[in-house]
Amino acid sequence: MALLLRRSPATTALFLLLLHLLAAAVTGRRSHEISFRSPSLRPSSLLWDPTAQHFLVGSGDLPVVSSVSDAGVLETIINDPLLPPNSHFPVIALDDRRRRLLAAVASAGGDSAHIVAYDLQLSPPHRRVFLSPLPSSARPTAVAVDPSSGAAFVTSSGDNLIWRVDIQGEVTVFSSSAAYGEGGHVGLAGIARSRKGYFLALQAPPGRIFRVDGDDGAARLALIGGNGGAGAAAACIAVRRDGSAAVVGGDKARILVSDDGWSEAAVYDEVAIGGGKGRRVGGVAAREGSVYVLVAEDGHGGDGLRAEHRIEELEWEREKEGEWVVGLVLMGLGLAYFLYWRFQMGRLVTSMNKKRA
Repeated sequence: MALLLRRSPATTALFLLLLHLLAAAVTGRRSHEISFRSPSLRPSSLLWDPTAQHFLVGSGDLPVVSSVSDAGVLETIINDPLLPPNSHFPVIALDDRRRRLLAAVASAGGDSAHIVAYDLQLSPPHRRVFLSPLPSSARPTAVAVDPSSGAAFVTSSGDNLIWRVDIQGEVTVFSSSAAYGEGGHVGLAGIARSRKGYFLALQAPPGRIFRVDGDDGAARLALIGGNGGAGAAAACIAVRRDGSAAVVGGDKARILVSDDGWSEAAVYDEVAIGGGKGRRVGGVAAREGSVYVLVAEDGHGGDGLRAEHRIEELEWEREKEGEWVVGLVLMGLGLAYFLYWRFQMGRLVTSMNKKRA
């Protein structure tokens, strides 16, 4: 039996097969892509719900929020017909600690805007917690939530400020820094909260990022070096669990990193988004260590349904290189173990043969 273990070609082939499968599992991982369709949904934003383990998407033409499972199953979780006529949810945010969904409410004509909250703790239909009007100039572009207080922070494309909405729905100006208007620029785009308590607010164009203090709203411009900064077309931002920021807009996505609290930052990696003609990037979400983008197609498919939309996991080239290194290291360890095992088996066989002699 020992001789068989030592010299059997089948044993060698088995170990080589196991090494191959190990390498394929580490280096051959495919990105995750979810496709879904709807007769009425025009997806306009994206977030990940870690408790319910599904994505949530807003609607650009209806007061509707839908969940999307990993299998692409679409389910309406909020449909509020009692909102002002022609309302829709351009951007949404989640207070996971209190199980509240917050959404910016915009009208088709853009003549009014509100912030609304829904209680997700019970089964649908979800109870509306509050509906608060925003100033008449508001054109909501993003909402972020402070999990410690439950307050929502809203940016607008028509104002150089950020509003704060507390858990009772009271709206106040949180940040109106003069830094936002330097260079004659007006409006803010995406906003995301860091685990360290500050916010990152995006202004596009020109693709600037501001670090906004979570207590007093003081803002300072982050100096971004290398490869076009955040990108002039950048519109959405999400903070990953390692503190880096994913910035998405147009046909590109970038990872930005900072090691000094966002006084300065650098472009770590960049990837093209395969939107194509008639498609647009509707949102970005961080899911554990991954980044997902919503690629929506406007118009209708040939069968009368809206064309297929997808939620796509982005693959970063520099991180793929790291996966290859890990794979090679594991293969090397596996090969070393196999050779050591063969050596030990050889010694055992030799010892047994001497005893028999």
